[in-house]
Amino acid sequence: MLFTKLTSTLALLLLAAASPVSGQKTPETKTEAPEVLAWPAPPNPARIKWVAQYRSEFDVGAKKHASFLDRMAGKQDNSQFMKRPLSVAADEKGVVYVGDFGLGVVGIDPANHRMWTFASVSKTMLPTPAGLAVDSKFVYAADSNSNSLTVFDKEGHLLNTLGSDAGIHRPVGVAVDEARDLLLVVNGGDHDLLLFNRNLKFVRKIGSRGSEPGQFNFPTYACFIPNVGFAVTDTGNFRVQIFDYAGKFIRSIGKVGDGSGNFSRPKGISVDPDGNLYVVDAGFFNYQVFRQDGQVLTFVGTAGDGKGQFRIPCGISISKDGTIYVADEMNGRIQRFQFIPDPTSQPGKP
Repeated sequence: MLFTKLTSTLALLLLAAASPVSGQKTPETKTEAPEVLAWPAPPNPARIKWVAQYRSEFDVGAKKHASFLDRMAGKQDNSQFMKRPLSVAADEKGVVYVGDFGLGVVGIDPANHRMWTFASVSKTMLPTPAGLAVDSKFVYAADSNSNSLTVFDKEGHLLNTLGSDAGIHRPVGVAVDEARDLLLVVNGGDHDLLLFNRNLKFVRKIGSRGSEPGQFNFPTYACFIPNVGFAVTDTGNFRVQIFDYAGKFIRSIGKVGDGSGNFSRPKGISVDPDGNLYVVDAGFFNYQVFRQDGQVLTFVGTAGDGKGQFRIPCGISISKDGTIYVADEMNGRIQRFQFIPDPTSQPGKP
């Protein structure tokens, strides 16, 4: 009985000590503002901000981490993780498609908390899907090891394929312009470009090996530029070349060097809603943003595994709403950024 009374008294004393004295204000708890990573650095107005990263099913809410009891029970975790993403393409619904060296082609649908592999749907495993492109209906995958261009539907069902008999040799990048019914394959092994329509009917070959305008030395990636033509990263020549839709050379951007606007290992390329070109450089661990006349606007990234850092970045894709996706190969993830338009600026087209 005595023990019960002592316990009750102690509880009341503790409660009183924890309660504020009449008229005394309770100290306010300060909440820190969420970290915002943006480029360029202040005092310049931000034009690009970091948003998210996709490493696995957990990042899109497709799966929950195993509970403590599950781990104690020895239950195996068969969760899907990225291995070495090489290429990326996103459609207008926000579904992201990734070419992964280890998983093949992967679909990621953040809005519906879903991640799946195309191999699980069509049983077609592409060993090195170095390039991806997507339009309203199809996903196009260029695979370097199998010398192939494969067409899938959005779920991953195999629809069509071209191989070495169609002149495809060590393809890397692929780009599509649905409105003009054009499909461009960067033929890295032959140092040229192959232009098809979206039914895979051959249109023309562009370029040859060399360093003159319109020639290439191990080209890698490409993108279409609305109302202009297309741009190609001419990796071995340390430059980007811009062409009209017929393949006529317009201009080149960049040269070898370690300064702003120079290149070390240019790879992925894409265009933002203002017409600016984004060029990934695996040697600089970043991507640079250029006007189409070659003026450098900013760069994003350093070496590392933190937010906005890279280890061998490869492909890049920018959707019409300005969402930027970068394949961060050796960090095993896709990093997502957002383009912030500047209403006072002129578009990237000179």
